[in-house]
Amino acid sequence: MLTHEESTTLLDSTMDVLEGDLANTTPQSGKGIIDQWLAQLNQVENATEISDTLEQVKTQLESDQINTDELVQLFDTLATQTSEFSALMGSEGDIATRLEGMASALKSLAGQLKHQ
Repeated sequence: MLTHEESTTLLDSTMDVLEGDLANTTPQSGKGIIDQWLAQLNQVENATEISDTLEQVKTQLESDQINTDELVQLFDTLATQTSEFSALMGSEGDIATRLEGMASALKSLAGQLKHQ
């Protein structure tokens, strides 16, 4: 498992990708971050659903023809799962708050993709 500092760095890197300029972002921009998350989530018992959704997002990003509608749905699902996962973190520290911020950023990204 990650230390608090490593978790914070991964969350910050994720937010940088999610809040980046969508016009200048490529699908490859998020794949490294997804791989880092999968490596960590696969060590956590109650993270199977979120890992599965991340795998599906990664598959979409690696596809020659990305299905935007499916990707929007996956980001919405991932946002919901991230929010639910943050509730499991408890109120100690800032990780739960950061996860909620990431869930909001995922919802926002899904909305941007939907209206492109």
